[in-house]
Amino acid sequence: MNGIYLACCKARHANYNIVYQDIEKDKYKADLGGDMLNIDLSGYDFIIATPPCNWWSKANPYYKKSKYALETKHLLPDIIEKLGKQTKPFIIENVINKKRMKENNIFDIANKYNLYIIFHGRHTYFTNFYVDFENVPQQQDFKYGGKRVNNDGYNQGGLNVYLVIEAWLNEVTKNAKTI
Repeated sequence: MNGIYLACCKARHANYNIVYQDIEKDKYKADLGGDMLNIDLSGYDFIIATPPCNWWSKANPYYKKSKYALETKHLLPDIIEKLGKQTKPFIIENVINKKRMKENNIFDIANKYNLYIIFHGRHTYFTNFYVDFENVPQQQDFKYGGKRVNNDGYNQGGLNVYLVIEAWLNEVTKNAKTI
């Protein structure tokens, strides 16, 4: 199976055949550049997407003033809309902010496509291929005040997101013949 990781930043999953995409291709040594919404997904068996969380994050008190947050806030609802129409397995990760997501109809969009909405650790996962993440460990990687204390070289949510995506990839590839 081959997949694509949209808005990958520094995320890498070495045991899987994945093409990495990021708008800042050179900065993150991605295989593909460009806007995640414009990438042709037809040649992939599964899709992972981690759109920027700056507008959605409770940790960003300037989300209404941040140029980057305002310019990228549309990516979460738009990628849910785009991937919601897919039949191939996909997972979208972002932070947990139930209030802001509810106010901006994120859950309504996900429900329109009968997606699973999974809250695990401090992240939200939208997927059409359910995996129980209950036994996927999560660690407290921030101290009071938001200072990161443990990222283990990972990005896009650190080790916590990496472990969840690994668990999801394991189940998707294990069940490839039945999907």
